Amino acid sequence: MSVTLLRDPSMSPLGAATLTPSSTCPSLVEGRYGAADLRTPQPCSRPASPEPEPVPEADSKKLPSPARAVEADKEPPRLLVPDIQEIRVSPIVSKKGYLHFLEPHTAGWAKRFVVVRRPYAYMYNSDKDSVERFVLNLSTAQVEYSEDQQAMLKVQHPTFAVCTEHRGILLQANSDKDMHDWLYAFNPLLAGTIRSKLSRRRSAQMRV
Repeated sequence: MSVTLLRDPSMSPLGAATLTPSSTCPSLVEGRYGAADLRTPQPCSRPASPEPEPVPEADSKKLPSPARAVEADKEPPRLLVPDIQEIRVSPIVSKKGYLHFLEPHTAGWAKRFVVVRRPYAYMYNSDKDSVERFVLNLSTAQVEYSEDQQAMLKVQHPTFAVCTEHRGILLQANSDKDMHDWLYAFNPLLAGTIRSKLSRRRSAQMRV
């Protein structure tokens, strides 16, 4: 593109002159930039922080709040229901007296005063002791008697065993009659079975 200027009578007679962009604005010409014109773009002192991406509405509903996250981490409360069972102790004393006890990991026999009030058997240090030292629940305990056990123990007086969920106790009576009386107080069914067996054996021996 060229621009034609008309001659002005006041100007010197140079004739018509044609001006091109290269003669009037050298900065437009490629390769003619001066040092002042070439400026390196300065980096911004504060980097532009990226704008957060908008979270879709559906995803924002899925993100739990901190309070809900803490509640989710907590374990649900445990409800403990007590199991209460009424057990009536008989006012009648089935038997009371002294028995010798032998427990595991003990040095020898220990003498204890025993009071049987079904379904419990209460142990005291002596007949003067007012504190119950140990209680046996006869309704859940297993009473055992074995003649083979008698021969193996090699003790002077007859013995029988009482086994609970947590321990086993060996008891020694003063005589055969005393042992059967204790067995009847602890377990009447077992005492009756043993007594009938002994009576049959004695009858068989008498016939011979």
